Amino acid sequence: MDNIKTKINKYIQDKEYRKALKELSELIDEDKDLLNCLILRAEVYNILEEHSKALNDYNKAFKIDSTNKNVGSKIEMIKDILKFQSLNIYEATNLNLDPWLDD
Repeated sequence: MDNIKTKINKYIQDKEYRKALKELSELIDEDKDLLNCLILRAEVYNILEEHSKALNDYNKAFKIDSTNKNVGSKIEMIKDILKFQSLNIYEATNLNLDPWLDD
């Protein structure tokens, strides 16, 4: 197991994220409760800006360990990113065009 983790960390250091994802996915498929692998895969998805996939993995990790504050904060951060990405300023109900006024 340590050999595989070393290999995954090397892929991440070398910015070979797809290879790291493949290894992590294989580990997770073998044992669905590999909390650290879920978190690491979520971080790699986040680096690749695949935020919805990252959010799914963070949510799975949070179901396993709901006391993990780091995972909880990552979930909130990604939700904010996704909300910001889907924001369309032209569909806002702010008819006064006040940039500081929330909907």
